[in-house]
Amino acid sequence: MNGPHSNGKTDEELAALLRETFAERESQADQLPAATSSAPNADPGRARRRLSPVVLAAAAVALVLGAVIIVRQAAEPPSAVPLPAASSTPEAGGPATPSAGTASTPAPTTDEVRIWAATIKGILEREPGTAPGAPVYVLDAPHQGAGGGKPVRGEPFTPAQQDAIAAALRPGVTLKWIAQRPAADDPCGPDAGGPYVMVGPIVRKDGHAEVGVNIWRGCLAARWLTFRLDQNATDWRITGTVGPEAVA
Repeated sequence: MNGPHSNGKTDEELAALLRETFAERESQADQLPAATSSAPNADPGRARRRLSPVVLAAAAVALVLGAVIIVRQAAEPPSAVPLPAASSTPEAGGPATPSAGTASTPAPTTDEVRIWAATIKGILEREPGTAPGAPVYVLDAPHQGAGGGKPVRGEPFTPAQQDAIAAALRPGVTLKWIAQRPAADDPCGPDAGGPYVMVGPIVRKDGHAEVGVNIWRGCLAARWLTFRLDQNATDWRITGTVGPEAVA
C-alpha cells in the first residue's frame, strides 16, 4: 500500500526526503540506493510494503547520525592559540640583569696592603742575600708572634690581598705564596731553601703601625724583629724597630 503515514508523508515522499538528507552527507550517500531499491520485475505493491520499514530504519539512522554530528560540533573546543614565549631581554628602561664573570674586581690597594708590602721589602733589605730574580716565599696568612716567640697562624690573606701585595713589590721582588715552610732534612744546611718570610698582624699605635716579621734562609741567615712604620703623603715607610731583634 502507498498511503500516507502518521506524519502526513507518503513512502515516496519519505524516500525523496531521505535521499536529500543522505546527499548532504557524502559519507552515507552510497547506502541509500541499496536501502530503497527493489528487485526488477517485482510486484509494485510488495515493493512499496517493503519500503516502509526500510525507510523508517534509514530515517532513524539519519536522525542518530545528525544528532551525533551536532553534538560533536558543539563539544569540540576552539583551537588553542599558543602564548608567546617569555623573553629574557629586559624591557626598555628597566634594570639590566648583571652577567656573572663579565668583569673582575680590581685588587684593593689599602693601607694594610701597603704596610705588609713595605714590611716584606724592609726585611729583605735588612737580611740581604737573595739572588736577583729569585722567588721569595711568603706564608699566606699573618702570624701572631712573627717578630719573636711561637707563631700562631691567623686569618689567611684573600686572593685579592695577595695579588695587591705582590703587585706593590714588583718588579724588584717575585713572591710565591705558601701555606707553611717545608720541612728540610737539615734545616741548618746550605740547601735549606728560601728565603721564607712570615709577617704578623698590623698593630696601630699613636698614629703609626707595628708589624712583626721574620725571615729564614737557614740557621745562619735568619732574623726576627718588629718594624715601626709611619705614613707619609702617599705611602707607608719603615722608620725603625720596636723591641728586641734576634739574628741567627
